[in-house]
Amino acid sequence: MMTEHTQYYFGYGSNLSKEQMAIRCPESKYFASGMLSGYSWLINTRGYASIKPSENDFVLGEVFTLSQQDVDYLDIYESVEEGMYLKSNLSVETSKGSIDCLVYIASDSTPGIPQEEYIERINLGIKSANLPDDYVQKAIRPFIPES
Repeated sequence: MMTEHTQYYFGYGSNLSKEQMAIRCPESKYFASGMLSGYSWLINTRGYASIKPSENDFVLGEVFTLSQQDVDYLDIYESVEEGMYLKSNLSVETSKGSIDCLVYIASDSTPGIPQEEYIERINLGIKSANLPDDYVQKAIRPFIPES
């Protein structure tokens, strides 16, 4: 059960990795896999994952519960104050129903090339989240090579 200070969060980039989330957000708990409809996955010109509105498309990711402290940490990791990422509240489908989740979306959604160090982190996230191969090939491989 969620306490009043707990929030659901949908991770779709390197935060697919449960190991990375445990380090970044020590109070976070994995909740379920999720699907965000009406968006597509991309790497932006800064070299990091984002999503952009895209009819008839979807993004797969992992849903975690976060404490307020965890959200504060993520705001720092996602450079919210610097304007790199904006916080949204979007409805994500899970096996446990539809849930409103905190989602970080880059302020820059122009497709680009991934940062070198980021490739391995995304690939670790893909493994951690056990994403379906057809989704990985369609959504992520155009941007991120296998490492």
